Amino acid sequence: MLRVITKILGAGYRLELHGILGGAWVRLLEQHWREILDDTPGAAITVALRDVAFIDADGEALLRRMADQGVVFEVSGCLNRYVIERLQLDAATKA
Repeated sequence: MLRVITKILGAGYRLELHGILGGAWVRLLEQHWREILDDTPGAAITVALRDVAFIDADGEALLRRMADQGVVFEVSGCLNRYVIERLQLDAATKA
């Protein structure tokens, strides 16, 4: 299960994730994120990965797509830090 708390902060959005970023939850998060972009093009989006217990390969791929679109991540916990640091390393390697 994944719980997403969405907060509107001026011209930006903050998505706080709680639970598991895997399986069907990945598609739901992507749909929510894309709806925000459709409704508010260019919105600054921050994703807080402070209470995520597991991220599967599809979840990592979504986070990579989000990072490529300028999403900023706030992380805590070893797994979450590892995933985001790896995404940033991959992006730096491609640049």
